[in-house]
Amino acid sequence: MLKPRHAKYLELTGRRIKVPGHLLAILCFFTINPATAHHSAAMFDLEKKVHIEGTVKKFQFTNPHVWIHVSVSDEDGVENAWKVEALNPNSLKRKGWKRNSFKKGDKISISFYPAKSGAPKGYFIRATTADGTQLGQALADRKR
Repeated sequence: MLKPRHAKYLELTGRRIKVPGHLLAILCFFTINPATAHHSAAMFDLEKKVHIEGTVKKFQFTNPHVWIHVSVSDEDGVENAWKVEALNPNSLKRKGWKRNSFKKGDKISISFYPAKSGAPKGYFIRATTADGTQLGQALADRKR
């Protein structure tokens, strides 16, 4: 029996079903697309940059996104907590980050795009530690 040139096999519950290649591609698109939809920076104001200096309270080097929690004291001595979101650990490792790049109590200077809502959170741009180490996440920031 001749097989169609572009037919692929899809196995469902132990049964092989012949599916034309273009239908398989469409199926993949509709199942993968929702998984990438949440990776949006729409909640952040990418036209405005905020720069703060503070103390690391928590560093979460975990999937799906890395988080840096920073405490900043205002002019009245009141502490404000900021949460800054970065890329995933795998991408950041390729740019020189490590699980211990930031430790609780570290003094850092950090730049980020703030939340449009005014909430104390943002999307990471760059940070400098007390010893002068700079970490970023843009392609140009990759360590060579």
